[in-house]
Amino acid sequence: MRRAFTILEVLVSVTLISIVVVGIVKIESQNQQIAHYISGRVKSELANTLFLVPEVMKYDKEEKSAYTLLGRMHGDRDTTRTVLKATKRMIHISPPLKLEELPIPVEVRAVMLKSVYSARFYRIKF
Repeated sequence: MRRAFTILEVLVSVTLISIVVVGIVKIESQNQQIAHYISGRVKSELANTLFLVPEVMKYDKEEKSAYTLLGRMHGDRDTTRTVLKATKRMIHISPPLKLEELPIPVEVRAVMLKSVYSARFYRIKF
């Protein structure tokens, strides 16, 4: 007499396999979301470096484009100009932060750039 799988055993195995496949698909979806977030964050951080010029300290609570801040460096290409004009950030400059422990006079201000991925940088003036 040949022994075969019963319908119950087949249903249980199909259910287990489907649960594993659904779990794998969910993990893959999360990995894609994380990769998309990291990619956007890296692009934003690269664009934020355009705003780390000394002129940024003049624009508290204003939205400026990278083109405005890099005015002395006008690109010859229209595409460069277009990209710089499209890269905008809301700029917030903090009041001087108190650092009483330091023996030398130092002024530290936080420069906050608001966009989809906000960032904070510190300007140190001796």
